[in-house]
Amino acid sequence: MRLARPFLLQLPLLCVLSASPALAQNVITYRVEPKTADKTYQIRMDIPHVKELTVRVQIPVWSPGAYISGNYATNIVGIAAEDGDHKPLKIYHPDQNTWEIGANGASLIHVQYTVKNVDAQETDGVPKRAHITGPRTYLYVVGRKAEPVALSLATPAGAKTWKIATSLDPTESASSASEPTVRGFAAPTYDVLADAPVEMGDFVEEKFEAGGKPHSAILYGPSSDIDRAKLVNYCKKVAETETAFFGDAPYHRYIFMFRTNAGRTGGGGGLEHLGSTEITMSSLVEDRLRSVIAHEYFHLWNVKRIRPFVLGPFDYVDPPRTANLWWSEGVTSYYGDLLSRRGGLNTDAEYLKHLADTIGLLQNNPARLRVSGDQSSLHVFDANNSQGYGGLSYYTKGELIGLCLDLKIRELTKGAHSLDEVIRALYVQCGKGNGPGFQEDDIKKTVNRISGHDLSEFYDMLARSTEEMPFTECLASVGLNLVRVETPVAAPDSGMTTQPDRQFQTLSVGELTAEGAAAKAGLKPGDRIVAVNDQTDLRGMGQLLRSTGPGKPLTITVLRDGARTDLAFTMGSINRYPYQITPDSSASPEKQRLRRQWLTGK
Repeated sequence: MRLARPFLLQLPLLCVLSASPALAQNVITYRVEPKTADKTYQIRMDIPHVKELTVRVQIPVWSPGAYISGNYATNIVGIAAEDGDHKPLKIYHPDQNTWEIGANGASLIHVQYTVKNVDAQETDGVPKRAHITGPRTYLYVVGRKAEPVALSLATPAGAKTWKIATSLDPTESASSASEPTVRGFAAPTYDVLADAPVEMGDFVEEKFEAGGKPHSAILYGPSSDIDRAKLVNYCKKVAETETAFFGDAPYHRYIFMFRTNAGRTGGGGGLEHLGSTEITMSSLVEDRLRSVIAHEYFHLWNVKRIRPFVLGPFDYVDPPRTANLWWSEGVTSYYGDLLSRRGGLNTDAEYLKHLADTIGLLQNNPARLRVSGDQSSLHVFDANNSQGYGGLSYYTKGELIGLCLDLKIRELTKGAHSLDEVIRALYVQCGKGNGPGFQEDDIKKTVNRISGHDLSEFYDMLARSTEEMPFTECLASVGLNLVRVETPVAAPDSGMTTQPDRQFQTLSVGELTAEGAAAKAGLKPGDRIVAVNDQTDLRGMGQLLRSTGPGKPLTITVLRDGARTDLAFTMGSINRYPYQITPDSSASPEKQRLRRQWLTGK
């Protein structure tokens, strides 16, 4: 798959810039105009070279990278179609996500529709910004997702200073004063179009170069209190380290899109794309944010190009299932933090503390004895939470599977081989993103080939069983001791389960712990949380509910029976046993050598 080129520009006033006529005649085209006052997008879709009597268009039910089934179709309204002579065509709606258009011999079809409940803002009648999420916005033609597409973005009247950030290639354009300001972009396929979010507005932008390629960090939302120099340093160092690890930068330019929140809490979520990432952050630029940046950037390779076979080209209506999301997400977490250590963003002690904390997350979770890494991955759409299944996070379990596999390969080969070579080999196998993804057993096969040993039983124990993981033995192979601290500490416990609703606008409350924090605050199963401390971003709300300290107050706003209510909430607590990793002072020189090699990559 060809990667689209990220592009940023300042739009001049009253200048029409659209796809060239030749291009528009040969590709499926979209024209999007934000209406910030009513939070809608007005979209026109032109479908050329129609040969069928009936053309089917669909809207996805999920977004790649977010393993949650949604209900995007409820936001599609006012859909209409006509032929090239502007004659209306009949539309049928056989199911929630599909519209069938009677072409009646037309070779060109124009489809118009409105997307409501979009991420758009204005202040005192002045448009401020709009953000386009592809799968929730663009219909696709069934059977024609592999064809090239073009996109025209129109800015609202009064948006004189708006800029555009997207990972799509700009197209040659023409000017006219008769239309709103418009800019044209192109993508080789619908998948690339859908995987290229667009930010339009008066955002802050920082530019830098890393890995021989231009990068941009854009910030939309409050940013005056943000240490932008530190933020750019994080982004630059992560990009330099990770491109060096793979030996290439598989894009023309890259955009970090940061959605900022006022205050020092409420950040930490992210979503990867082919040439960009969207990250929610608070005003505090700290190590948690660095970890998210490193994780999302590593996805450029792992999952976007080193991907399970079912993850591209995408089936947007029937969500794909793979048992290997622990690799796609968890091993991405493993390398995000390990490469930050190798790049000098962390010390040895800080990295080992991170590993100990991650081991503590797993060992303090009884779900580890019920659900395997494979099961957590395979059934994530059943849980519909983009985290795992049965209470087991494939992020946590997968990171630790990666740790154990890496240290085992290093031990058996005396440092001659490692997991580094496994992931690079899978990158080559997947054609560096231009070939099909790997099959379900290919990780195991590659581990065995690279290590020169049959590690099938070890692999199955880690990924496919609920046996306790051999952390003590694996860490001992590089001269490290693992100890459980027998004095428990209080950890946050909200006393409830939550998951996004089908429209991705609220968090639905599921089970409550008897006498837990949520029950004491008056929350009930079925409540829809619309804000936490006035923050309405889904990922930000989730982060607050996970990370707010025991005894700390929150204001949770819920919708119940159509009424909006603010509830005073005090975070509860649960006892957790911490873990510590320390160097073994009696470790042999060979084990110390393996540890240095692992932590430094040298």
